[in-house]
This record gives sequence, C-alpha cells and structure tokens, in this order.
Amino acid sequence: MKDSQAHFIDIEDLRPGLYVYLDLGWMDHPFALNSFKIASHDQIETLRGLGLERIRYAPDLSDPVALPAAASDTSPAADAPSPAAPGDAPDEGAAETTAAAEAVAAEVARQLRREQLSTQQANLQHCENQFADASRGYRQVVDTVNVQPVAARQQCETVIGGLVGQLDDHEETCIRLLSEKAGEKTSLHAVNVTIISLLLGKTMALDAGTMRELGMGAMLHDIGKIKLPERLRWGDEQFGSTEREIYRDHVSHGLALARQMVLSADAQLIVGQHHELADGSGYPHKLRGEQISVPARIVGLVNHYDNLCNPGNPALAMTPHEALALIYAQHKTNFDARALALFIRMMGVYPPGSVVELTDTRFAMVVSVNSSRPLRPQVIVHEPHIPAAEALILDLETAPALGIRRSLKPLQLPKAAYDSLSPRKRLCYFFERAREHPGGEGEA
Repeated sequence: MKDSQAHFIDIEDLRPGLYVYLDLGWMDHPFALNSFKIASHDQIETLRGLGLERIRYAPDLSDPVALPAAASDTSPAADAPSPAAPGDAPDEGAAETTAAAEAVAAEVARQLRREQLSTQQANLQHCENQFADASRGYRQVVDTVNVQPVAARQQCETVIGGLVGQLDDHEETCIRLLSEKAGEKTSLHAVNVTIISLLLGKTMALDAGTMRELGMGAMLHDIGKIKLPERLRWGDEQFGSTEREIYRDHVSHGLALARQMVLSADAQLIVGQHHELADGSGYPHKLRGEQISVPARIVGLVNHYDNLCNPGNPALAMTPHEALALIYAQHKTNFDARALALFIRMMGVYPPGSVVELTDTRFAMVVSVNSSRPLRPQVIVHEPHIPAAEALILDLETAPALGIRRSLKPLQLPKAAYDSLSPRKRLCYFFERAREHPGGEGEA
C-alpha cells in the first residue's frame, strides 16, 4: 500500500476501537504486537509517548464509532505541509527538543521490550528446569525399582513432595506449554500425567494427603511397562489379541512392583485401576463408577488424554483441541462426569499447544491457560517481521477486542506461520502462577 493510499490519523485523535499499525521496529515500542485494536486510554497515552505525529490505521478492522468523521486524513493533500508565511523561520530549538524526546521515548520502549522478553524467557526456563528435575527423578526410580524398590519409592516421594509443595504455593495456576526439549520420551508421559493429574486434583479440591497419593500413583501408573518387551510398551491399535494381552499385563506387573515398593493402598489402587472405565468397559476387572477410586478416575482420564496427544506413533497424534473434543463427543461415558467437566474447564476450550486463528485473521499458538478464564488464553502470535525468539506472549484477557475464531491442525497453517510458531510434535506441560487481573472476574 502506497503512503498516499494509506489511512492515517493524528496521534491526538486516537480513540479506543481503532485498529492501528506501528511502523516501528519490534524493539522500538512496548506493545506485544505491531498491529492491534486500541482497547483503553492507557494504550493511547503510551502511543502518544512514542513521539509519533500520526499513526496508520485500518478502517475495516476498526469499530465504526471510532473512525474519523472526515476522510481528509487519507488525502495526500492533507499530509502536505502548509505553506510557510512570509518571514517565518524554522524553530530549530523546538525541533531539537522534539528529536531528543523521541529518542528518549524510543530507548524507554526498547528497554521495556527487553525486560518483558527477558522475564518471559526466565519464567519459561524455570518451568522447563522443574519439568527436567521431575523427569530425572522418574528415571532414577525406573533405574532402581528392580533392585532397591523401597529406595525407589523414597525417590518418588521426594519428587512428588516437591511438586505438591510448588502447587500449594500457587493460589491461582496456569497450565504452561513447554518446548519439546523439556522431556524425553521415556519420562515425558509419566511427568505429564503427574502434572495434569495434580492440577485436576487441586481443581477438585482434594486434601493434601490425597494429593500426595494422587501424585505417587500418577507418576508410577505405568511402572509395570518396564517388564514388557520394548516394542510393546506403547499401546497400538494394530496389536493382535496376543500382543494386546501382553500389553495389558503392565497393570499386574505394576501392582507387583507397587507392593515391593510398599506404596500406600491408595497409590496401589491408582496403579491397578488407571485403565478401568466408568461404564465398565475398562480392564483388568471391568470396574464401574464408584468402584473406581477418585484418584484413579483422575489418572485414567489424564492418561487417556495424554496418549491421544503424545501417542507411540507421532503420526497419529491429535491436537489438544481435537483430543478434548473426541473425549467429550465419543467417550464421555468412559469417565467420571464431574472429573471430565472440570478437566475440560481446566484445560480450556483451546488447551496449551493448540494452533488457532484469531478474529483478526492472524495465526497463533496457545501457550498458557488459566482455568478461571478458559476462553482467554495466552498466545504467541505469528508476525511476519518478528523473529520467533523475540515474540512476546499476548494475554487475550488484556485484549478484549481480540478472540479466537477457530482451532486448526498444524498442517493447515501457511508455511511462514508454521515455521514461526513451530507447533510441537510432543506436548509437555507444567504449572506456573497465573497472572493477576485486578477487578477481573472469571468467565462463565
């Protein structure tokens, strides 16, 4: 678009509802994106502090009531400087003052951007370090359980005690998507199921003792798989009847190890019941409803969800949104109704890892969900001129004019957006303190 064809507005005429473009470098302003709809007068004051005289805007993306009454700002003549009166001379002092103010504003904006990016990267690294610690703890349990089962239990208790303690420190919690490097295949599933099960247990208001047993059972629910041949450790729809029976034996192997570890009765129930289903179609004993312990119902649901998102064959992986939709549409009778309802609310309509199209047609990936605001997740937005490593997280709670239009499969993304967002082939989750929204209420 040529400058003469663009729509501009004077900085003093800005108002909420205008969709504006900042024709500045990524580090030259404090906003998460270079284009957005103005949502508040605070944003207008920040824009005025950038030292710009006018800003480009999009009439078709703006609220009609926010558009200028006249179209003179789009006319080339309107942009031309007015003729100088005879005897007028440029005010060089004023120009220097303006230039200095603009330079200061630009440097403040760059510094704020650096601080925001640094904080964002530090928070993510903290979560990934904690996930890695839990993964190492689980691998130590697996390495020692055959020869020192009690020591393996104590190691697991240490890991779970740390996770439950961290969760207790977070009054309101977000579910955070991590990078693929955070977990190895051998430990990723166990840690994922543990993290999400603990979050769901907290949502269901389980007491501290039950939370610890939930964590132990979740971490060790598949421990019996170490007794299986390597090729049978991941369930596969292509298994024949003999292979399927061998695979299902991981439950009895797990119970035998759980007894050697001297796990509590509650933790043993989780290991023994995590494949039982509410409608009686599970295994090994076809238990129904109340016959299954509450912690086992939680782990069974989370285990199924993670297996859909992180299957043994990556080609069969579902997006988080697809996995939730499938469970609700076709398998909700398999799971406890209350646990499933709270799980869907906790994970959000668009769980972390979902690729979405926003209402302004841009593409984004959900990276964090606050269960009290399930429709307003935090996302990374694809911006063509911004390096992926410098992208800031956009909290949709702070952008009321912006929302999610639909969920996408990663392969539906244009190549540039796919390369920028890098949808995860494996999903790792952890938890972090939710951002505070003063005066905000949770969504219905």
